[in-house]
Amino acid sequence: MRCLWYDCNARGCIPFCNISSPMKADSWISAWQFCPIFNHQADAFHPQKGRRTVLAKFDKHRYPSVHRGIVCAALQALRLEAHPAAQRFSEQDAAILIEEAAAPDHIGDRQQGRGLHYYNSVKPDGSVLPLHPATGGYCNGKGAPAPSPLTVLDAEYRTALALRRAGKDDASMRSLSRAVHMLADICCPPHSSSLTYFSFYGAAHKRYESRAADIFWDSPPEQLDESAASMKWAEQAVGKIPYQTYVNLLCGSVPVSGKEWQTGTLPKICNTLAQSGASHLEAVLGSDETVREQSIRARLTVSISNCAALLAAFDRDLTEDNPAILREQHPYWLKSFNTAFVVSRSPFYLHFAEDGTVAFVTQEGKALGISRFGRVLLTLPNADLHTQFRIGREPLLTLYPDGDQDKLLAHIRGQLHCIRRVSNLQGNLFLSQVSFALVNQPPDSARFLF
Repeated sequence: MRCLWYDCNARGCIPFCNISSPMKADSWISAWQFCPIFNHQADAFHPQKGRRTVLAKFDKHRYPSVHRGIVCAALQALRLEAHPAAQRFSEQDAAILIEEAAAPDHIGDRQQGRGLHYYNSVKPDGSVLPLHPATGGYCNGKGAPAPSPLTVLDAEYRTALALRRAGKDDASMRSLSRAVHMLADICCPPHSSSLTYFSFYGAAHKRYESRAADIFWDSPPEQLDESAASMKWAEQAVGKIPYQTYVNLLCGSVPVSGKEWQTGTLPKICNTLAQSGASHLEAVLGSDETVREQSIRARLTVSISNCAALLAAFDRDLTEDNPAILREQHPYWLKSFNTAFVVSRSPFYLHFAEDGTVAFVTQEGKALGISRFGRVLLTLPNADLHTQFRIGREPLLTLYPDGDQDKLLAHIRGQLHCIRRVSNLQGNLFLSQVSFALVNQPPDSARFLF
């Protein structure tokens, strides 16, 4: 028999059920009995409607996204603790942070899908997964080190700081909200335990998050007061915000010798959160609702307290005028990682747009861009040239032409190219080709492309 719930071979996963022979239409119950996730709710599984009927019971969309509540509660917790960061965020800032919180989950969003929201420290059977040697973190839902919640969190946090420094306050808050979203996902057990949405474990993931929405909002949808519901959770986070953990966030992973990398601050934080979340695996997959509710309450509090700490770190980095924050009026040379290759003899000045992308423009007005045929040029801007890039961190500076994370600026054999991301090419060679640095002075032995 073959399990109707999931075509194990098609997705390449390791299922709970051990069913391999062809299955008759009237024997679906026998196959389903091998599936421990659904044995306790047989009335929900229909032989004709199959998986869709089961998933209909787990509808977290009756409520606003819990991500909105987490951001709101984090801001409220800062105010309850009278932390200086609470004064940083105006009412408009708070409104944008909350409104943008769920955007990465929306269909068509640049950060939706592709396994990007998973930071897997264990497999579904509990076996430990390795850290990537360069990023110092875990891989995403597709087994690739980037883009992942860690790399997106790092890039969006840095972008938010740069945008705030450039006076683009609304754009800054949108980037910061996306960073908070990724941090909250890392705190969520299904997102750190390889329980991807479109896998055999998808229903367990949905069940956990649907129950989390019920517990967080704790009110009929038609009577919901988001601020009041979030305040109850903010009160639980008071005294638990790990401010001292979120220091030196701009100290990223760097190469030290050969193939050895020194792990940065954010990977260490994210790894600890993912590992602690993965310890709740049984609460996600098991049938004990009491254990599941205890897990959800604990992880929601962890998520809110850590997101509040990230917001406080944002305020501290701006207050201390961290020199690692990118600046618009500062001259930079764009240098290839681990080589003396420099893109331009003239320095670049960064020009941030309201959508969070950045243009690299020389004093003469020439911009780095991609032609419609994929050539990388340094020329005066024109209608046929894509000059906007989005900043990534994988773990060093990575540039996404036209803001598309599936495209990368690459240095190959002394030339710049716009290439498609190839997930299987994750070795040191590929890493060095797509990694760059913005330096204050070009090296003495620099070789210039333009």
